[in-house]
Amino acid sequence: MTGKTLAAILLCSIVSISTVAQLVAGDGVDALPAPSLTSPVPSNQKGRDLSKLDACKIVTPADVAAATNRKVIKSVGGQVHCSYVVDAPQSGADTYDLYLNEAAVTEALLAVTPGKERGTPVPGLWSEAYVGPAIGSPKQLSLVALRKGDMAIEVQGPNKDALIAIAKIVVSRLK
Repeated sequence: MTGKTLAAILLCSIVSISTVAQLVAGDGVDALPAPSLTSPVPSNQKGRDLSKLDACKIVTPADVAAATNRKVIKSVGGQVHCSYVVDAPQSGADTYDLYLNEAAVTEALLAVTPGKERGTPVPGLWSEAYVGPAIGSPKQLSLVALRKGDMAIEVQGPNKDALIAIAKIVVSRLK
């Protein structure tokens, strides 16, 4: 992803989609209007209340151990984020992270991210899902899955198959 796309990520929660699109298109920060407090999700669509969820209960250490075929050394987190430290023979430990996100933010990001920068499509995970390199984390991958109008998840870790397995667990439990 480009620096402009990263800037768009930071702005998504406070500005409208058209503003983010202007930034990514190259109109620059000087062209940004005042932040809009309106949600990019239509008013008839209310996303899931993430405060009622617990990422570490949705995906347990046993689930991550099964998905990675490795022992989970430690897990920590809660409401919208859980981190799992997994035994890795070559490096000592790998980390997998689960994030629960608002659908509106992810929808806005996907709307301004060119197709190939989204990653490889992953079929069967909600409305749409992609896996590709994680931004700012060498040797890590990121899987983003969106259930339009409801919520989104991001799973980060070093193994694509494990990310997909973890995402499938989340999707099956958050119906």
